[in-house]
Amino acid sequence: MGTLVSSTPSRRGRLIAGTAFLIVATALAAWLVPQRPDDTGARKGHALGAGLLEQADLEYVQLRIGKEYWLNLPQATNVSGEPVTVLKARFVSLPKGLKLIGYKVVSTEDTDGFGIGVLPVNSKFDDVTGLPERSTTFTVKAHKPAVWYHMARLKVTGPVTGDTSQCRFWYRQGSVKYRQDLRCVNQLRLAKK
Repeated sequence: MGTLVSSTPSRRGRLIAGTAFLIVATALAAWLVPQRPDDTGARKGHALGAGLLEQADLEYVQLRIGKEYWLNLPQATNVSGEPVTVLKARFVSLPKGLKLIGYKVVSTEDTDGFGIGVLPVNSKFDDVTGLPERSTTFTVKAHKPAVWYHMARLKVTGPVTGDTSQCRFWYRQGSVKYRQDLRCVNQLRLAKK
């Protein structure tokens, strides 16, 4: 005599299928429904990329307590088919031991390209401090890197043990404001004596 196989799904099978359907439906709804605005009225965006910095972990191990340094944020690349107007960019958080002095927008034309890494303030390599203040907003053409980028001026107040990890950009595309976090890992440490 053969084994009888029921064509009716078991209660456990129906529960697994129902749960899987619910997970897929929730993910689809989250993807289709626009993200709620943050406290600045900006929605979560996806139009920017960080170019080479999306994969890089930059390291600088020559910091000195009491000194100031310029640290660049990623050069935003517009990965969409429409122009983007960048409104501002900031580090999401800075490790203990660093104090933010301020941000400055600079042009790749003024700095002979996009500088990667750390630049001591008032050193012979400092091509940022003397630059005039520019507008903090700039437009990035579709499928192009920005000509402008943000730099943060930081002061070392003590041992730096953490890393930067994300930079947040606020931008406008059409009449809608967006915010987007980009990867920007910088491992910053004091110089060994």
